[in-house]
Amino acid sequence: MVLWRDRVLAPLLLMTVAVCGFYALDLGGDRQKLVLCWVVAPLTDLGTFLLSRRLYRNPDLPPANRRFWRAMGVAGLLFATGDSYQLGWVLSHPGHAGFTLTAPQSLLGVLGVVLVCGVGLMHPSRWWSRDARIRVALDAAIILSAAGSAIWCVLTRSSMAHAGLAGYATSIFGCGILLIGGFLAVKLGLSGSSPIAWQAAVPLVVCCLVQAVGNALLPSVGLHGLVLPSLLILIPCVLTLVAPRLQTLAVRSRGRVPGRAAGAGRRYSLLPYLGTVICAAALIAVLAGQGLGVSAWGALAGLLLNVALVVARQMLALAENTTLLDQLDESLAEIRRRERRQEALLRHASDITAIIGTDGIVKYMNPAVERIIGGSLDEFVDRNWLDLIHPDDVERVAAEMDGVFAEPGAKAAFELRAQHEDESWRWLSVVAVNLVEERGIGGVVMNARDVTEERELRERLRFQAGHDALTGLANRRQFTDRIRAAGAAEVTVLLVDLNGFKQINDTYGHATGDAVLRHVAEQLLAATGDGDLSARLGGDEFAVLVGSGTQEAHDIAERLRSALARPVEIGGQRLAAGASIGVAAGRADHPDNLLHLADLRMYADKQRSREFAS
Repeated sequence: MVLWRDRVLAPLLLMTVAVCGFYALDLGGDRQKLVLCWVVAPLTDLGTFLLSRRLYRNPDLPPANRRFWRAMGVAGLLFATGDSYQLGWVLSHPGHAGFTLTAPQSLLGVLGVVLVCGVGLMHPSRWWSRDARIRVALDAAIILSAAGSAIWCVLTRSSMAHAGLAGYATSIFGCGILLIGGFLAVKLGLSGSSPIAWQAAVPLVVCCLVQAVGNALLPSVGLHGLVLPSLLILIPCVLTLVAPRLQTLAVRSRGRVPGRAAGAGRRYSLLPYLGTVICAAALIAVLAGQGLGVSAWGALAGLLLNVALVVARQMLALAENTTLLDQLDESLAEIRRRERRQEALLRHASDITAIIGTDGIVKYMNPAVERIIGGSLDEFVDRNWLDLIHPDDVERVAAEMDGVFAEPGAKAAFELRAQHEDESWRWLSVVAVNLVEERGIGGVVMNARDVTEERELRERLRFQAGHDALTGLANRRQFTDRIRAAGAAEVTVLLVDLNGFKQINDTYGHATGDAVLRHVAEQLLAATGDGDLSARLGGDEFAVLVGSGTQEAHDIAERLRSALARPVEIGGQRLAAGASIGVAAGRADHPDNLLHLADLRMYADKQRSREFAS
């Protein structure tokens, strides 16, 4: 984000430069500097309230984060009230040009700081393990030891000798802010559950430091004039105003980055090491300003304690890293075991597993294809998968797969034929799933198993269910189903009953009788056309569903009579099988009536044959 282009931060930056320039160039008198300070302060406090209110009214923020920024807004109102009272006091005392803080202003300021710190300390933290609690405790000790070292240097400096009771109270308050701010920074910065983005946390931390330094230094007799005291008041006000705006920009920026979780960042913090830098800087400053004395010895003790805590923290980190490396080695070993197990399962699997890219090219295929289809893997990988299936199946299967390729997660199940290395075609049952979005796959996964024998069995059972086992003709069930399928249309049926078949069976045996039935079936098929359905209804009774009308049925009857009248050698005997035939036409939706009518005419024909024979 470009801060100088922001519609809030850009004007604020210009105002800050103008006000700081006014004080830096020592423009105006003391009275003007004092009035300007207490005019700008409540305005910035009111801006803090307005910007914080926009944050805590954002429904997209977690409730705990909104509660923190609500506290920030209330604190802004308290600061604005106190600074406004201070402005009124300054305007009501026109002859006063010194920098004096009133009790209400200080009290309201304390209330605002306590409110924000209290809500921050109560902000929920994520669950910590035992090692994490130790680590955070050490980090807190490092930060607080640095704050304690700084507090020691402030309270034991030589200029505090003439500050009086009120001066000590103000300095202690500033030191308290430093301690609370340090602990708050540890809790929010290291807990992994902070309501403040790092962009907004930086000005708040700086504000805390400046406020603490200001409260500690203002009572000092070493401060003269109004420039530095005014800046120590105005800088925290401006930094507090900047923080909610930076938080708003950070929330917007985070919302534009998909998949980025709030609070996501580095797994380590530089905050504890900042404590060591503060301790060292405090010692150097004390030695440079006061020489070796009580303050310097205290600062040295604080530095040594801080360094010891940092060393302990580093040893803990080293132990954690060693544990993590051991866990990483175990995880990598487990991953390798799983890879070997998966590779073995795929290598010895009974089903074919393949990954097809979105361009239709085979990216992977397991070795099971070599056992089921034959050939080598190289013959299948890097080829268009449609080239590997039967040409008659391509259009149907491609239509099924279009829906799978179109949507991630889509599934389809179908059957296709693939050519075996012996030139035969094997039927495969395939289940395809679109896993394009799965990492490491990026395509459609197909699982296929050989169902050739199952399909042949199904076809055989289906054929047996509709055909006579002895003659191979359609059976009664298929015959009547075909008639019903014609609906209300008129159809013609031809009913055939053999003459003298019982005598043949009794004289020559059932084997010869079965041979006669097969011979009749052959002649029936020879006498009928492609549009006719020949059937054996049972025993020595046959039927034909004629596709070309009554005249064709009579022609078939004549051809069949002639064919059966000619003696043929069956079972070592020359036999002729006569037949009685009945023809009937009628509506197909009453097949039983139609067959009954044909049966009557067939028996009439049988009676005529007997009369003619006698």
